[in-house]
Amino acid sequence: MTTSFRISDGDLVLSGSELAVVSGLAKLSQDIQLWVKEIYQNDRFHPAFGSTLEGFVGQIIDEDSAFYIENEIRRVLENYQTAQLRGVQRNPDVYSDDELLDTINSVTATLDFDKVYVSVKVTTVAGSVLSQKIGVV
Repeated sequence: MTTSFRISDGDLVLSGSELAVVSGLAKLSQDIQLWVKEIYQNDRFHPAFGSTLEGFVGQIIDEDSAFYIENEIRRVLENYQTAQLRGVQRNPDVYSDDELLDTINSVTATLDFDKVYVSVKVTTVAGSVLSQKIGVV
């Protein structure tokens, strides 16, 4: 199983005198948040990493925006799934079934005046269902 440092509001989290880590379903949840909030093409080694959602800041948000945002988050999730597949092909023993994204069940944007929230529901290879809400704009 792979692990990552636990992040809360952009900061590393301490567990006693050590950095806290996440794994399994909690890692998948954190990874989705980070991948969606990363600025698209910000990483020169991974140009398809991240999303274009920052382009909506300050813009008029309408039903067309919601449709675009849903599709952009779906694209990010598919890229994440592809990255996981490459990792599993190289080193299958380090992944747990609960951190591997199997199915993107739904991506639904909800408009709230000048804010957009997206509900994401995915299923892992282990069959666990992860539902989370992401504040986008």
